[in-house]
Amino acid sequence: MTMTPREVIERLKALQELDRRIAALDRDISGGPRAVEGFTRMVATADQKIAQLDERTKVLRAQAKLRENEAKAAEGKVDRYNEQARAVKTNKEFTAIRSEIANAKVEVSRLEDEILKIMEEVEKQEKLTAAAKEERAREQKRLDTEKAKVVTAIEGLRASRALHAKNRPELTTGLPPESLDIYERVLKARGDAVVPIEQDFCSGCMERLTRNDVLAVHNASRIVQCKSCGRILFGRT
Repeated sequence: MTMTPREVIERLKALQELDRRIAALDRDISGGPRAVEGFTRMVATADQKIAQLDERTKVLRAQAKLRENEAKAAEGKVDRYNEQARAVKTNKEFTAIRSEIANAKVEVSRLEDEILKIMEEVEKQEKLTAAAKEERAREQKRLDTEKAKVVTAIEGLRASRALHAKNRPELTTGLPPESLDIYERVLKARGDAVVPIEQDFCSGCMERLTRNDVLAVHNASRIVQCKSCGRILFGRT
């Protein structure tokens, strides 16, 4: 049985409402991952902080190792000078060597102080790293919790979308192919394909309609498209 223009319009309006619901569900589904972006960034920031702290600790340990090698070299000087002191013949030579020994010991003491300060800084960095890892674990837990919520929500949205999509063939069956084709093309291009008129204007693009088209819309005597935007028009009841 052939559908009347009024029946076609009503069916298209119902189809458009269904398609809007499906589109909204699609947006919510695709937007799900964005809900956890903030939590993901927090974990990434924590990872970056830990990496920076680890790098700083690595540099400090390298500095400590360098100072330890320098201290060993200075201690070696003290040993050599002590050996030389036992072989000197004059007071002048002995005094000179004793001065070198004293300078070397001062250098050893200075380096040991630097090593101690560096290792204290290493300890501070390790505490900061431990705290950063604890914070990272908390952020990961928040992220995992939110991901689980999103997964559950998306499952519900997908189930709802499937239910809506299942109802769509019922609304398209029996529609004149040319009307359905117009609807599909305009919907894709404009976002909405069936709109009411506002007095003598298309509410989609606000183009003025001819008097004949306005009467045809109100009487539902034929399918009327806006000559500007192509939308299918209907009258408000």
